[in-house]
Amino acid sequence: MSQPSSLRPHSGLGRIMPLIGRLTSLVRCQVSRICQAAGYRITPEEADTLMINRHCNGISQTHLATILGKDKAAVTRLIDALVRSRLVGRVRDEQDRRVIWARITEEGERAFEDIWPELMDLSGQALAGIDEEDLRHLERTLTAINTNLGRIEGADCA
Repeated sequence: MSQPSSLRPHSGLGRIMPLIGRLTSLVRCQVSRICQAAGYRITPEEADTLMINRHCNGISQTHLATILGKDKAAVTRLIDALVRSRLVGRVRDEQDRRVIWARITEEGERAFEDIWPELMDLSGQALAGIDEEDLRHLERTLTAINTNLGRIEGADCA
């Protein structure tokens, strides 16, 4: 007995969710391997947070939550772990004492310098043979899906 086409996993989101899930799993595994090989016991999410922090030259926890698509409690846990690892420190904003900035430490800067070249190599290997136009198209498509899902009532799932 065959399933109705609407229930087949190869329709709608069912076509891409397994691919996105597998991609996410493979990237997390490789980032974890890179961090461990460099001597850093941090999770892929912590590595991502460290990289964003470094590229932004410090970032508020609220802005970081928006970038990562996580709630403030999850971002607080990520920053707490990086603070314990001495890779990031917290600094209160001088103009608005309610705002807390996460800033990379000297040890965090060394970690970034150790990990970043390997992450760029991973990126190059992952994207080998994919041209810039295909990447732009993929980015536009994923952005549109994210936007559409964010518009759904009750979609505050970040």
